[in-house]
Amino acid sequence: MSQIDDSYANTIAASLWDINIEHVNIQLDGALKLPGIRYLEVTDKTAGTTEPIAAAGFRPLTSRTIERAFSLIHNVDGKNVDVGQLVVVADLQDVLSRLKHRVFIVLTTQAVKTFLVALFILMIIHYLITRHLQTVADYAREMDIDSLERPLVLNRRNSNRKEDELDMVAKAFNEMRVNLIGDIEKRKKTEEALRQSNMIVENSPVVLFKWFAQDGWPVELVSKNVNQLGFTPEDFMSGEVKFIDVIHADDRPRIEAEVADHIRLELDNFNQNYRIVAPDGRVLWIEDSTTVVRDGDGTIISFMGIVIDVSERKSVENELVHLRNLLKNTIDSMPTVLVGVDEKGAIIQWNRSAEEETGLSWEDVQGVSLISVFPQFESKLDFILEAISRSEVREKSKVPFTVGGSILYKNLKVYPLLDSEEGGGAILLMDDVTMKSRLEEMMIQTEKMMSVGGLAAGMAHEINNPLGAILSGVQGTERRLSPSLPKNVQVASELGLNLDAVQEYMDKRGILGYLRGISDAGRRAAQIVRNMLEFSRKSESVRSLMGVKSLLEKSLSLAANDYDLKKKYDFKTIDIRRDFEQGLPKVNITETEIEQVFLNIFKNAAHAMSEKDFGDERPRLTLRTRKDGKYVRIEVEDNGPGMEENVRKRVFEPFYTTKHVGLGTGLGLSVSYFIIARNHEGEFLVESEPGKGTKFVIRLPGIVNA
Repeated sequence: MSQIDDSYANTIAASLWDINIEHVNIQLDGALKLPGIRYLEVTDKTAGTTEPIAAAGFRPLTSRTIERAFSLIHNVDGKNVDVGQLVVVADLQDVLSRLKHRVFIVLTTQAVKTFLVALFILMIIHYLITRHLQTVADYAREMDIDSLERPLVLNRRNSNRKEDELDMVAKAFNEMRVNLIGDIEKRKKTEEALRQSNMIVENSPVVLFKWFAQDGWPVELVSKNVNQLGFTPEDFMSGEVKFIDVIHADDRPRIEAEVADHIRLELDNFNQNYRIVAPDGRVLWIEDSTTVVRDGDGTIISFMGIVIDVSERKSVENELVHLRNLLKNTIDSMPTVLVGVDEKGAIIQWNRSAEEETGLSWEDVQGVSLISVFPQFESKLDFILEAISRSEVREKSKVPFTVGGSILYKNLKVYPLLDSEEGGGAILLMDDVTMKSRLEEMMIQTEKMMSVGGLAAGMAHEINNPLGAILSGVQGTERRLSPSLPKNVQVASELGLNLDAVQEYMDKRGILGYLRGISDAGRRAAQIVRNMLEFSRKSESVRSLMGVKSLLEKSLSLAANDYDLKKKYDFKTIDIRRDFEQGLPKVNITETEIEQVFLNIFKNAAHAMSEKDFGDERPRLTLRTRKDGKYVRIEVEDNGPGMEENVRKRVFEPFYTTKHVGLGTGLGLSVSYFIIARNHEGEFLVESEPGKGTKFVIRLPGIVNA
């Protein structure tokens, strides 16, 4: 098409301009001879018609054609004139045939060339490598025990050349041959030793087994002396009987679980005891020592074990164990601490209650002096030894024990041993009566507190009456001295007094200040009485929405009036610092219960700080409130002596106290914990470090929309 456009289009345009149709036809015939061209036609645009004025060839009937139209432009006096159009139709069938033919020739040529090159390369490889590899393969195929003396030799020229990979392979084969000769000799010696070992095993009560690590543990190898268990080697080696089949049905789950646990823990050696059922129905106890066999990747492929019949020994052991367990269970089932001692006071018996009491096992205390384990018995040792020497039962009540800083009380009973093979001795029984004693003390203390509480409530009511009279009298006095009331002015005039002068006199002499002081003190006293009355009322667990700030302030007001000469602290001497976050949600609480919690914390903090020497520093109590997610967080932090970790962990335990005897029952914080955690679904935490103070943290659910 490009050739027609370049070579024929201008000539045809010139001939058409000259109206030389014959010359046009000659040009068309010439273009028709080009490869693939099948039809050409020329249209004269200057004639005003679309019919072709000249054509050559025929339009192909196939659809695989290309048709192009070329404008015929002729230059006349420097101007291009469009004189007509040349339409060319080409058939692609011949083009495709020529392409296929050329591709075939190229591929054939390349294939022949590639084949010749590959053949040449193969010949080189065969000469340099393949024939030597064939020699190695033939040598390996023919190698057996009888031909190990013949070395591998490769037929290669130039013995002075540098050693290459083929030489290294031949050298490795020859080294392997020499090693095999040595290994065979060792194996013969090993086999002889193994044969002798087998003779020893077959004449011993030990049966050797090797099991596959598969379901049911099929037996891979078993020693001939398995007949002493009632089986023959053929029973197992034939595969008819797997080792799991001979284990007693009641022991199978345990044995399978134990093996699985040993495998999980990657133990390569373990021992087991279980029963097997012989073909004649006998049940035998066996002791099995198993070794795990793994492949190079660490995968378990089999188990090797030695099995021995221990039925007779097991029977005797079971009887002894039964008797021993019966005795031990009887002693251990006793809730009382039982300790046996000899005539010198060394421990010869120890039950579970004693172990739980002291945290020491029988192995820890066997043969140890009783005083070493129970130092509290040092003063009672003569009492115990006297009971042993006289063979008399003795008893002491409420013997004090100090355990972890706490005092426990126990009743001690001494029962001398009669006709003991070990000589004299005794059994000591110790019953813990601490709770009983404390409950008795609690009942007494509760009765006292109820009486004191009732008395305080009655006194508060009685105090309210004179307080009311005092406040009413002060207010009346102030009103009757005021010149602003006409009645006061009238009466003063009748008596010849100037109320303004009286007021000035009372002001200069401080009488008005005294009256205001009396009024303020009376109101404070009335507020204190109201707080005492509210706190002393029995809680009916009626909840209400309250802000923690007001509750803290009210609890502080109660605590500020707590002064105890016996406890040696005054709350008013403490520096109170407030760090309250604004806009906190309210909490749904029982007011008196939470007051009790805060008051307990404040009083404990004051008591702790009273025992610290602050020097130039003042005792300080910091109250802090924050929003903590869905909770309201209240922190009460002091700068007192702090607590050791073992004390901090136990502050919420009932009856645990660090105060001296008579100063506390150890119930304040435990009751507070119960109120916060159980009654109010909150959290109660304590953080402390010795020398740096203590911080109590309370988290109560907040009511956002309150």
